[in-house]
Amino acid sequence: MNSHVAELERIWNLSRNIETAPASATLKNRLLEPAAGLLRAETAVARVFSVSRPVPRLEGVDSLEIGDSVHDAYLNRYFRLDPALHVLNDRLSEPLFSDPEQPGEWQRGQSESSRGGRRSATVSASVSQRRRRFRRYFKEFLAPNDFHHHLGFCFQDSSARFTFLLDFHRGQRSSPFSELDMARAKVLAALLHSKPARNLSKADACASLSARELEVAQAVSSGLTNKEVGTVLGISVRTVENHLRSIFAKLKIKSRIRLAARLRENDQGIVSP
Repeated sequence: MNSHVAELERIWNLSRNIETAPASATLKNRLLEPAAGLLRAETAVARVFSVSRPVPRLEGVDSLEIGDSVHDAYLNRYFRLDPALHVLNDRLSEPLFSDPEQPGEWQRGQSESSRGGRRSATVSASVSQRRRRFRRYFKEFLAPNDFHHHLGFCFQDSSARFTFLLDFHRGQRSSPFSELDMARAKVLAALLHSKPARNLSKADACASLSARELEVAQAVSSGLTNKEVGTVLGISVRTVENHLRSIFAKLKIKSRIRLAARLRENDQGIVSP
């Protein structure tokens, strides 16, 4: 009994120190790393989406032990196949979890049977389509990157403006996530759900750019076109555009001129009003 109490206290203390914000630096240091440590994940990624129809907008992303090229592949090609997309715009009354028994499906914290119902034997056309997309998603993206064992959950901040999507992975040679790992994830997600997202100051926002985003921002601010930036950094024009969208969203600006000004302010230690 004492071990159960100690486990709950451990997760409670962890959740109190976690901060949620749509910024890369905060995602990694204050959210993703402690959660991945709790679940003993080998790789992990956190993405934050603003709830906007018809397509959720990516506001921030960071990862542990996952390279930039994998992020680029996800954003450029596999984002549309992600089975989590169909839940990101919903108003979540409680966290949702990837279903260990039905890969590609999502469920609430309680099992269907405990909520007074079972899955229908008839699979709807939309569910069948999602499952086909997931099989392709697994074959083309997850398996080649050794994201073999998966534990994922999503939750919203108290304003329901942002949906946080966390994915944790282990390789094929490692053991799957256990029932205890899932129980830990459910307690952690319940504590994080509806926690206020921390607002970032403009100085914090510059610090929130990832290393690659900062490279793109500096190259753009020097006057290079998107094509020239891609050539210099060895990435596609489309990837440059994706990074720019993320940079503009994080810094809450809409032009290259404002981007250059913000970087100058950051270098001089100036915080704009």
